[in-house]
Amino acid sequence: MIDVLNSPVTVLRGIGQKRAELLKKLNIITCADLIRFFPRGYLNMSEICPIDKLVDGQTVTVVAKVSSDISKRVGKRVTRFLFSVSDPKGNTLFVTLYNQKYTAEHLHPGMTVLLHGTVSVEGLVRRMESPRIKLDATPEIEPIYPLTEGVTQASLARNIATALQACNAQLKEMLLPSIREKCGLPEIHEAFRAVHFPRTIEEAEKAKNRFIFEELFLFTVGVRILKLRVKKLDAPQLVPTDLTPFLNRLPYALTNAQKRVIKECFDGIRRSSPMSRLIQGDVGSGKTVIAAAVTFLTARNGKQTALMVPTEILAIQHYESLSALLSPCGVRVELLTGSMRAAEKRDLLLRLEAGQVDLVIGTHALIQKSVKFKELAVAIADEQHRFGVQQRAAMQEKGKNPHMIFLSATPIPRSLALVLYGDLDISILDELPPGRIPVATRRVGSEMEERMYRYVREKALNGEQSYVVCPSVEGGDEMKNAVDFSEQLRKTYLQGISVACLHGRMKSEEKEAILSDFAKNKISVLVSTTVIEVGVNVPNATTMIIENAERFGLSQLHQLRGRVGRGKKESYCFVVSDDKSEEATERLNALCTTNDGFEISKKDLELRGPGDFLGNRQHGLPPFKIADLTRDMKILEQVSKVADRLFKDPSWFILPENRALFISASEMLRSAMLQ
Repeated sequence: MIDVLNSPVTVLRGIGQKRAELLKKLNIITCADLIRFFPRGYLNMSEICPIDKLVDGQTVTVVAKVSSDISKRVGKRVTRFLFSVSDPKGNTLFVTLYNQKYTAEHLHPGMTVLLHGTVSVEGLVRRMESPRIKLDATPEIEPIYPLTEGVTQASLARNIATALQACNAQLKEMLLPSIREKCGLPEIHEAFRAVHFPRTIEEAEKAKNRFIFEELFLFTVGVRILKLRVKKLDAPQLVPTDLTPFLNRLPYALTNAQKRVIKECFDGIRRSSPMSRLIQGDVGSGKTVIAAAVTFLTARNGKQTALMVPTEILAIQHYESLSALLSPCGVRVELLTGSMRAAEKRDLLLRLEAGQVDLVIGTHALIQKSVKFKELAVAIADEQHRFGVQQRAAMQEKGKNPHMIFLSATPIPRSLALVLYGDLDISILDELPPGRIPVATRRVGSEMEERMYRYVREKALNGEQSYVVCPSVEGGDEMKNAVDFSEQLRKTYLQGISVACLHGRMKSEEKEAILSDFAKNKISVLVSTTVIEVGVNVPNATTMIIENAERFGLSQLHQLRGRVGRGKKESYCFVVSDDKSEEATERLNALCTTNDGFEISKKDLELRGPGDFLGNRQHGLPPFKIADLTRDMKILEQVSKVADRLFKDPSWFILPENRALFISASEMLRSAMLQ
């Protein structure tokens, strides 16, 4: 029997090669793609409104008789067709069609038609322009699909109907009757029919919710399967050690949250199976000291740690801070970057393979084939959301199932984290070190430029430093760019003040030199792009100015703000924007009213959705076709509860009735891993 579901759409009646090429533009290649090409909405033409009840500006459906001849008015570019329809009570609606010759030719007085459109009412005169007209006057709900040139709603609906008929016998139900009954979900055949050809809006919503549930359920089950597989692996054995020598070197006392997370990490790496842990913490919550404590324990066990970071600037920052904490305790710390001299790199790689390095910090250079460890026991990825799944997997392959720790300063709601990182244990640093003064944030317009930069000048003369962030490197439209604006500031408001420019196109040596000078207070004002978003730690910097702030995401703005307020002086962040749009206003107001990273990220998720917020391909998100992780949080919580019940039985996946679910969940996880 032919596998119609996974066959090209050309096996279907009415779809030739030319039509298949058009559908391919919509990412429809197989019959399964076609039936899972879900509507983005519905045109509800099932609820009929009487003509005498029409309200100005309302979009409605009217069923009435054509009560006049069709009048044709020909213009230079537009041909208008005018006529009226009336109900049995004599109420009249005047209708205008534009360039709809085919429809107009099939209209005649006395026939009953259905019209769907927006009404305008002036006194007793009711009008409808460019309505959708059904000549058979049948009330219905019409699905609205995303389209491409050459594909119409009607032709796509016909193709889907053909595909459903051909595939019907091969559709496999992955949700047990008990799950469907408890969650009020239709069975698969009925769901496909109702999502594409619903009789009521309620029916369409139920069908849609079934597919949302299914997608989230498959992914949730998939990541939990992965977690079970990891637990069966053997990890490097680490035993407890006395932390006193390390703790005595710290210039501050640990917060209760840091103590709790260190204990969670230590408990995890003492297990025989590899730990995979996500540590979420707001800007300044002290994630680095967690990495240092774990490294100290690992080194005392005679094994190695690797710390992978997304940028060379951040690698240098971590190298400096971790060397200061760990070197006095006898931990050998090294830095590996792509810009190292060949001889230096060869020497480091030899010492790393010989076990003469306890902690190596680096960028993607760490996952090159030439990098070998004697015994890698712990791999840490900082700003983990910036690494793809494959990059993280490559880091794991450097050892024999090393323990993995992922650090993130972009907190996300726990319910979402459990789905995205369901294969990880989650630790949360929900406490800032004592004495940290919240950064005061103000939104200003460009008219405040002179006053704002005179303030920066005063701060520089008093020995304090400032950041100025621009959305682009150079040139461009009306946006401020780092190269030109830094030069403008030198010539105007900041004459005589040390101003430097930093951006990602510079050579590594240049960036390192500028950051080093800024850290030593040789530079008073650093004009930069978002390369300083993470990792840059200069306690003397007290002012952050973000130009064209509407160009940045909310979580990114929060990360940039976190570059100041790291010392004991009061700090300010000015977000500069003349954008009065509702979206920009809501985002910038949210930043000004809270310093809580979890609240910020929750709002960012609401405003931008998970795709923009996380970056789908970068994060290994599955190819969701209908689920929306922001909109569907309630369904997500329902899914988690059902998955909890399923996994209480450790042998659930060997039961015949769960076979289809197990296979589909594994396939979806594999798809996500390839992103």
